[in-house]
Amino acid sequence: MPEPGEVTPESTPTVVPQQSATPAEALGDPGKKALSEERAARKAAEKSAADLQAQLDAIKKSQMSDLEKAQTTAQEFQKAAEQATAEALRWRIAAKHGISDEDAETFLTGTDEATLTRQAERLSALKPEGPATPKPDRSQGGSGQPPALNSDGLEQALMSKLGIS
Repeated sequence: MPEPGEVTPESTPTVVPQQSATPAEALGDPGKKALSEERAARKAAEKSAADLQAQLDAIKKSQMSDLEKAQTTAQEFQKAAEQATAEALRWRIAAKHGISDEDAETFLTGTDEATLTRQAERLSALKPEGPATPKPDRSQGGSGQPPALNSDGLEQALMSKLGIS
């Protein structure tokens, strides 16, 4: 005995398939012709839409590559401008503090004005105060004064230049 809610082969209804004509056969010859024309028109429209989409994609791709090229070029120019600005700042601070070109390239490595100024001030403080060349020794050589016109030194200098003893 089947329990309530249980499905048995006797309780399952059988479905008998109906013998129906295909949709094209039901339409007849004029319907078949219209249906094939509609299918051909749809296929042509889908092909046209696909071609137009491909053209649109190609245009977008070419525009995007130009845009990307422009962005890359702009970034390169911006980087070059920043480097030029930093270099000009370095040389301006080096000139202000009397730092040589070689020392500026070696020791002034900061990227902002405050850092470069601190580095330049520190480098200037390490330089000796006086000139790097030795002081002249006044006891050597001539006195640095030209001989007087009525002096014996002038006469002797002329005679030695002329080869007269």
